[in-house]
This record gives sequence, C-alpha cells and structure tokens, in this order.
Amino acid sequence: MMDCCLILRMNQELLPDMLLAVFFFQTHPTQSCFMSSVDLHTHYSYQIMLPEAIAIVMAPTDTERKHGIFHLSDPTGVSVIRNCQERGFHPHEEPVDGNPIYEHSSHVLMNPHLKFDVVDLRNK
Repeated sequence: MMDCCLILRMNQELLPDMLLAVFFFQTHPTQSCFMSSVDLHTHYSYQIMLPEAIAIVMAPTDTERKHGIFHLSDPTGVSVIRNCQERGFHPHEEPVDGNPIYEHSSHVLMNPHLKFDVVDLRNK
C-alpha cells in the first residue's frame, strides 16, 4: 500500500507551460484539518527547494476549519523532518525548543477576487 505521494517528471510537465508548483495540496475527507506525518515529509521536499512553498489541507468534514494553509516552521520543523528517518504515518517528538513543527502560513493573502487557473496534469 502506498502511503506517500510521488511526483515524477515534474520539470518536464510544468516548465513547458511556464507553470510552477508552489504548494502541496492534501485532502482529509473524513479527518480534521492538520498536517499528518506523511504530509510533513511530502511538503518538506517542496519547502527546501522553495522556502515560500505552502501546504494546503482541505478537510470538508472538520466543523471548526474546512481548510488550512501551512508551512514547516524554520528552523525547527525543517530540522525535525530533515532528521527523521521514519516512513509512513508516525508520531514526531515535540521539538526541544518548544516551537511547533508546522504553523499557519502568515505570508499567504486570501483574495476571493483573484483570477487563476487550476491545471490538472493527470491527463497529460
């Protein structure tokens, strides 16, 4: 059973159309809005290449928050995930400095009037 997301040939798929992946999108259809260990490890690959990268989590059944926009805290969360050798779903120890592993992305502005296109590359 696969418990992670693999991105293959991203450069070949995205660069010709001048598209850039700046976020990792995850759905939690029956869970609350949070970053699982698998989400954290997947997002780490994006954030080390592009520090402003974000992780978007959609949780339609969460009664408190339907979506969240997160990133790994830096340096704490980045260091925890970089040094973690676990695979699949697993707990992470609380960081010794007391900072969270991930946090809400304060550098994201929500603008409901912004026009954009979502491109589904699965059919290409």
